[in-house]
Amino acid sequence: MVKKLSIFATFAAPLALMGTAAFAQDTAAPVAPAAEASAQVAVGATVYDSTGAEVGKVKSVAAPNFVIDTGKNTATLALSALGTSPKGPVLGLTREQLDTAAEKAAADAAAALASAIAVDAPVHASDGTTVIGKIAEVAEVAEADFVLDTGSTKVKMPKTSVANGTNGLFIGLTAQAFAEATKSASPPSASK
Repeated sequence: MVKKLSIFATFAAPLALMGTAAFAQDTAAPVAPAAEASAQVAVGATVYDSTGAEVGKVKSVAAPNFVIDTGKNTATLALSALGTSPKGPVLGLTREQLDTAAEKAAADAAAALASAIAVDAPVHASDGTTVIGKIAEVAEVAEADFVLDTGSTKVKMPKTSVANGTNGLFIGLTAQAFAEATKSASPPSASK
C-alpha cells in the first residue's frame, strides 16, 4: 500500500529557499576593498554596477553571503563580490548579466535535480546523511510524483519535496519528523 504524504508544506518551504541561484563572481569595477563594502551592506540597500546603474536591492545578509533581488530574480552572492562607490555597494555585473547568470544557475540546478530523482536513488533526512528510503517508482511526467520505499511503507511524494545535497537527495524533515508524518499519512485516493 502506498501512502500519500499530506504535509508537504512542512518540508517544501525550506527547499524553496534552495531554488535560489547561488554563485559568486569577481568585481570588475574600480571600487574599494570588499571587506569595507561588506561591512556597509544592509537589507534594502541598492546595489549598483560599475556604470552606476541599479542592479538590485539587498534582500538579506548572512555573512559570508547576501541575497540580491533584481526585480526579476534573486541570487545569493558572496559579500566579497561587492565593492563600494559614492552611490553605495557596487557589483561587477549588470542587472541583465546577473539575471542571465541566475536563470542559468536555476535551470542547471533543476536539470540536475530531475536527473537525480531516479529509481533506487536514496533519499536522506534533513541532516543529509540519514537515509529514510529509496525511490521505488518515478512518474514519467516531469512535475509529478515519485514513490519512496522506507522499508516499512511506501509514500507517494511530489518531486518538489526533495533537493540535491552533498550526499544526494534530501527532504527538509528530520528522520524522526518524517517517521511521524508517515505514520499519520492517509492512503492515496483511488484516482491517484
